[in-house]
Amino acid sequence: MKRALALSDYQMSIVRHAAAALPVAARDGFLQEGAARLADTPSDNAVQAAINASLDRTPVFLNDSASTKKGATP
Repeated sequence: MKRALALSDYQMSIVRHAAAALPVAARDGFLQEGAARLADTPSDNAVQAAINASLDRTPVFLNDSASTKKGATP
């Protein structure tokens, strides 16, 4: 079993911010992917790199609901 990561308040805030931008269904995979890339006590740069790598690998399908409204132009 893996040990918990020791993240600073700043690191937790950027992880939360990145996860909040994703659909709920994609968040678990994003967090697991990011945690797998980090050591026990990562630096701020390592956390940011893990977030970026996880976002690159997280499948997200966006639907612009404004363009699906009647009369809207793409």
